[in-house]
Amino acid sequence: MNLLKDSFEFGLHTQIHFGVGRLQELPSILKKYNYKNILICTDKGIANSGALDHIETILKNGDIKYEVFTEVEPDPTIRVVKKVEQLFKEKNCDAIIGLGGGSSIDTAKGVSIAVANPGDLNQFEGKNQIPNRGPDVIAIPTTAGTGSEVTHAAVLKDEERKYKMGILSEHLHPKAAILDPALLTTLPRGLAAITGMDALSHAIESYTSNQAQPITEALGLHAIELIGKWLRPFVADRTNLEAASNMMLASTIAGTAFIWGRVAAVHALSHPLGGRYKIAHGQANSMLLPVVMEYNLSSNFQKFKNIAALLGERVEDLSLRSAAEKSVDAVKELVTDLGIPKTLKDINIELSLEEIQVVAQEAFDSGIANANPKNCTVQDLVSMINTIK
Repeated sequence: MNLLKDSFEFGLHTQIHFGVGRLQELPSILKKYNYKNILICTDKGIANSGALDHIETILKNGDIKYEVFTEVEPDPTIRVVKKVEQLFKEKNCDAIIGLGGGSSIDTAKGVSIAVANPGDLNQFEGKNQIPNRGPDVIAIPTTAGTGSEVTHAAVLKDEERKYKMGILSEHLHPKAAILDPALLTTLPRGLAAITGMDALSHAIESYTSNQAQPITEALGLHAIELIGKWLRPFVADRTNLEAASNMMLASTIAGTAFIWGRVAAVHALSHPLGGRYKIAHGQANSMLLPVVMEYNLSSNFQKFKNIAALLGERVEDLSLRSAAEKSVDAVKELVTDLGIPKTLKDINIELSLEEIQVVAQEAFDSGIANANPKNCTVQDLVSMINTIK
């Protein structure tokens, strides 16, 4: 970016409350905004983990009225959003807590849209299509990956179309995010691994994207450094609060980076793969990230050299190209160390030539790959999928 010629925008609309034990401050935060009746939107895994009971105790002790919905699904669907919307209206709620991973927070965002904007949610797909801001969302993440607690995006699945649609709007920034690393200590190992890789994909894609600007680049680099240092120890021991704290921070920083820096071909492909074949988002990103990085290397060797160094690779005395290539090696090694499957075959999915073409076309049509630093055709996207078969 040429600062003498180019301009950019940056803003963060979410109040962040970070720290071990900050969850105890939830009642005072809710009272600050004068909410009268809160709807907690979460999933059965969170309910079974004890995290929901903990929050309910805090709310009761704080004399906060609330309702609970515990049927959020791994890929948040329009169908579930409509169920929660009905409960929200029936119970006369005035704000929503998204408690959990990206699915719970995105479902809460979807409910906020639906309550204030009648009609089919499909009409709001894309950027800035939501006329009215809905009820406030308070995000309480229990994973270190999606960054949804600070972003202006919600990804919802249309089951009829087998399609994951992205809705982006300034109305979707959560009002506040409570980041308590203690909530990560019960996260299953596999989920910790793939959500951490999701955060890394946000950081790398926003840093290398053609929409990157100085602030998002700085955020992306710091998130990459934190993940490179702390993801392995966090996955090895989720009760390690130092590792958990750094990963939760990295996830939120990476989420902040991609609000403005954007994501690119990795996410363009992971959305249709998830929508059609129920591949977990972080799993799809883990498979695709090194492939897309290798494709993009020549767009900016220096940036990929920087990534390699932050992920612990020795790049001294190497040519710029060779140093950049080390970034791909570093991500591949990380995926291996975390025990994440590397191919579709490893997770028992085989795609026909026709299916691959459909996924690539959907990825291209989504427009997400427009932010890729190197131009992508449909055939380029097909080749990327073939690499992870």
